[in-house]
Amino acid sequence: MPFLPVALQPHHAHLEGTLLPHGFFLVLGLIYLAALAVDRLAERLRLPAAAAILLLGLAVSRGMAGIHHVSTLHVESIHRISLALLIFYAGLGTDLRRIRGTVGAGLRLGTLGVLLTLLIMGLVLKLVGPVLGGEGLAMLPFAAAWLAACCLTPTDSGALEDLLNSLTHGLSGRLRHLLHFEAALSTLSALLLFGFLAGFFHAHSPQELHGESAKDLLTQLGLVGRHVLAGLLGGGLVGALAPWLVDRLVRSEQQLLLVAISLSFVAFGLGQLFGGGGLLAVFLAGVWLSNGHYRLKRFDQHALERVMHPFNTAAELSVLLLLGFLVTPTNLFRMLPLGLLLALVLPLARLAGVWISLGGEAFSRQERWIVTGCGLRGAVPLALAVAMADELPHLLGATADRAEALGPLLLALIFVVVLFNLLLQTLLMRKLTAKGG
Repeated sequence: MPFLPVALQPHHAHLEGTLLPHGFFLVLGLIYLAALAVDRLAERLRLPAAAAILLLGLAVSRGMAGIHHVSTLHVESIHRISLALLIFYAGLGTDLRRIRGTVGAGLRLGTLGVLLTLLIMGLVLKLVGPVLGGEGLAMLPFAAAWLAACCLTPTDSGALEDLLNSLTHGLSGRLRHLLHFEAALSTLSALLLFGFLAGFFHAHSPQELHGESAKDLLTQLGLVGRHVLAGLLGGGLVGALAPWLVDRLVRSEQQLLLVAISLSFVAFGLGQLFGGGGLLAVFLAGVWLSNGHYRLKRFDQHALERVMHPFNTAAELSVLLLLGFLVTPTNLFRMLPLGLLLALVLPLARLAGVWISLGGEAFSRQERWIVTGCGLRGAVPLALAVAMADELPHLLGATADRAEALGPLLLALIFVVVLFNLLLQTLLMRKLTAKGG
């Protein structure tokens, strides 16, 4: 699809020797430079960078209306690569040595907390969506409501780090490690739940679902188990070889970067080959790399995070900009009332998950409030939203025509929820930590 006005287009539709449109690299470079400028401005104004870049993507998309169109192939490619890099970096940030005292709490928060958030958000969306969402959501399929809610369950590592760096009063080391571990684990839990729900509600009539529900449930649980085993096997093989390869191949940080990226690709490929657990394999490979013991001590977790950070930043920017390209102002205004309501319900759902998961005396009331406020949504939920739009035509109760109309509305809804979640919870956290300080 062209990036230039028709009058300025060369004779051929694509850049010579590629399947890319003319002007692709020029526009892409300018957009990323603008994203970095907006990120810097947001940092100075102490605003969430993710929210600012979301708005930039929307503005750029509107400014190029009629000039540029993002194809399905472009969307799927950016989505898959970016999500894999985000999860790999989350694995690199999981230091098992530092979270030993909070492993149980992190496991509960990243699994039970995610499930509770999904249940609450799914029910609210199904009940309130037809009322506030207008005619477009008047007959919102139950399967679509659950899948959209699933997109809002994981805490985003990038948005979390951005928030923590902006706080005047820093958090204790224990809370920081717990939050990073929970963010990584909640992403994996959301991915597994997303796959399970998409499979369970896949292409059945209501009568078939009623009669075959037990069979479908067992089938989908089996598929999830297969994904987990494939991810464990792929990530385990790569992780076991990683320290040996690093010790023998790496002599500089530039080489460390190349080896880390190569191992993430291999882990993803093996996970897919063994049964579709590529993203889980990537995460486990990152954890193993981060916690490995190397002959050259300078190749530790901090070195790995440092060399991979630019790629993680590029992945976050890509996902945030992508959703800005996929939504329209018309749909945003239509979904604004419902999005605002869900943005207010989301912290309450998070609060319920935190209070139940962190029960007992291990965490004070103040610490639970802080953990609640740090449950920000960002690039990972948006990447799941793109996958949700692809799944809609295959879900129970969503015909092809209905899914075509519903997809843009749900994308716009998630855009609104994520944007206001970033703004509201950042403001809440700053006030909360200021009082605590």
